[in-house]
Amino acid sequence: MGSCSNPVFEQQRQARIQGGSGICRRGLSKQCARDVAMTAPRIARYAANTTGRDFVVGDIHGAYTMLLVAMRRVGFEPKVDRLFCTGDLIDRGPESARVAKFLSLPYVHSVRGNHEDMLIQLSEGGYIPTFGSEHFLVRQNGLGWWDAEPVELKLEILAAIRKLPLVIEIETPRGIVGLLHAEVPLGLSWQQFVAKADEQDSKVIESLLWGRERIQGGNTSGVPGVGRVFVGHTPQMNGVSRFGNVYAIDTGAIFADLWDKEGASLTMMNLLHRSEVLLAPQDGVLNLLDEPVAQPFGSYT
Repeated sequence: MGSCSNPVFEQQRQARIQGGSGICRRGLSKQCARDVAMTAPRIARYAANTTGRDFVVGDIHGAYTMLLVAMRRVGFEPKVDRLFCTGDLIDRGPESARVAKFLSLPYVHSVRGNHEDMLIQLSEGGYIPTFGSEHFLVRQNGLGWWDAEPVELKLEILAAIRKLPLVIEIETPRGIVGLLHAEVPLGLSWQQFVAKADEQDSKVIESLLWGRERIQGGNTSGVPGVGRVFVGHTPQMNGVSRFGNVYAIDTGAIFADLWDKEGASLTMMNLLHRSEVLLAPQDGVLNLLDEPVAQPFGSYT
């Protein structure tokens, strides 16, 4: 993937120069080195689930126990149900190191978030970064969990997150659902966006990992050419927000889990849930939206 012009991103890419240290993977097994070097398909497509339900969950940031509770509450059936994620599976939460095991589950499918991408970029060329407690990536991005993990687990984590696609498309009975971490640039149809992401267009890559223009500007124009789009990245502390056919479902799970922040919750939503979004979290910190309906998504398609 090409470099990004986002100044924060570029600053974090220089972490090794600014105080990070690390070890090279040289001397480790050739299999581990080969795994870490794997690259992801940029677009992943999934056929309709004809035997179970499809759920999407907002940014987890290491809150895996909280997610497990949510899955139990909705009666998640691993043999037939699927769980899609908006990325940012790691950082801030103390359970972040569970990410490789989580991604190995056959029913879990996630896009790459900017937090995964930062760690991938910092590990370019076989470098395994380490950070002190005062490093800016620890203070600002919640990477404090990384240093304590053994090298073997770090390699497993890097191998797992390198496989994450940038965009997911899912067929459903109501129409196509799109999934990415941050945003589809304003003015692009879904088909144009997917094509540019697949071509590694640098501006589109930056937007899908870091963008906030649509949400911060309250733009409700939506994304034509797709039924529904789910994004994370920009916390919505009062429940899911809807911007046309774009649903922002990062509702601050880790802030609810660690700090009991008012309004924060973990959102887990059936892809076919009715369009009227429930803004108030249910059960305090769990916002579980599982009221599927059958009619097509609507005019955006």
